[in-house]
Amino acid sequence: MNKSNFKKIISIIMCVFLLALSVVGCDKEEADKPANNPPKQTEEPKEKKPEDFTGTLVVWHFNKDEAPVLVKEFTDKYPNVKVELQVTADTDLGYQNKVTAALRSGTGLPDVLFAENAFAKRFVSMTGLFEDISQAPYNAKSYTGKSIPYTVDIGKSSDGKIRALTYQACPGGIGYKRDLAKQYLGTDDPKALAEMLSTPEKMLETARTLKKASNGKVKLWVGTEDLYKVYVGSRQDPWIKDGKLVIDPKMMEFVDLAKKLRDEKLEGGIRQWTPAWSAAVADSENMCYAIPTWGVQWIVAVNDKANADKGRWGIATVDSMSFYEGGTWVGMTQQSKNKELAWEFVKFLSTDAENMKAHAKATGDFVNNTDIINELTNDAGFVNKTVNENTYKLYGPAVDKINGNLITQYDDTIRKSFIDTMQTFLAGKIDKDTFIKQFKEAVKANIQDITVD
Repeated sequence: MNKSNFKKIISIIMCVFLLALSVVGCDKEEADKPANNPPKQTEEPKEKKPEDFTGTLVVWHFNKDEAPVLVKEFTDKYPNVKVELQVTADTDLGYQNKVTAALRSGTGLPDVLFAENAFAKRFVSMTGLFEDISQAPYNAKSYTGKSIPYTVDIGKSSDGKIRALTYQACPGGIGYKRDLAKQYLGTDDPKALAEMLSTPEKMLETARTLKKASNGKVKLWVGTEDLYKVYVGSRQDPWIKDGKLVIDPKMMEFVDLAKKLRDEKLEGGIRQWTPAWSAAVADSENMCYAIPTWGVQWIVAVNDKANADKGRWGIATVDSMSFYEGGTWVGMTQQSKNKELAWEFVKFLSTDAENMKAHAKATGDFVNNTDIINELTNDAGFVNKTVNENTYKLYGPAVDKINGNLITQYDDTIRKSFIDTMQTFLAGKIDKDTFIKQFKEAVKANIQDITVD
């Protein structure tokens, strides 16, 4: 092969090689171009509708009147969910003992647990009982924007985690019998009564006027335990602060006032929740009770049935004595076998505005939603016949004055020690210094993990 032919062959080979490279480059270029029809993105999971939820929930409650109403509200909206409700009255601590026994055994707790105010703070602080619903996927804080702050505080454990929520708020007022106030004090106006009861001095003066005008027949208070609830809610400091027992000056003011009322026979001396206390609601001898929102129905109406729809009772709210009493919190347990459904139950009862408004209309309950409170406060037709007034308008202004940080997990134990020791003091068997000493001794004996000076 001559030199000239060899060069031609080399040139042809190079052309073919370069052509091949250009084709590969074009193919790569085409491959690198975005496709006209990109691959489908993974679709976000659709939010489940109430009818999409299925399964069985085991729910424990302590109140046979309230529990079925709440469960029915849930199952009406979630028709494919079965709720197995177990109600155990807390008589002699029956409900609390049932819960603590199941917790200690490590098995047997329900999916959802209700807790009454008296022991709610203790329950949410118990290790292993309530699930932390602050965390994902629950993110409870994002649902509490319309909740009254003190209710959220009570549902938090000592580490600041939200573990239970509530569908109701329970600000309190001083309930009084209008006919007695009108006859012996000259007025039944709530604002006038609030002024008459606004300080210890004015309260004593009012009690003495009432006694004199009725010839000793009518007492201002049914008993000092009702007055205790008013005072304990208007403290500055909780019972336990920095691990130590604290006796707020407000409580010593109460001790002095209660003793004067007892010595001068200006209160009935009737112990709270006794048959005599319930019976006195309908009498014409004991004028004042501490009445929280739920008390209009469950203290007044049920015990003074003849006047349940006649507006015999009035409610006075005293700015300097804002308090709350009661309420029910609900949360899921850490042992729940169906936490998605349990959270749906908790969330529905405590944050579903549509249901809460319907609940308020049907039961008169004071619900834990500021928008609904404002709406019903301004609803002229929303009148409770027992007090002949709009209870939301009566109690609403007191809501923002309630301090949820006053509540500790030890309050129920301390209250019992205080009230029991007070009985001996009011009977004149011990002096004030001895009362304080015995109260501290009782607290120290019953609560070992705090300091009592």
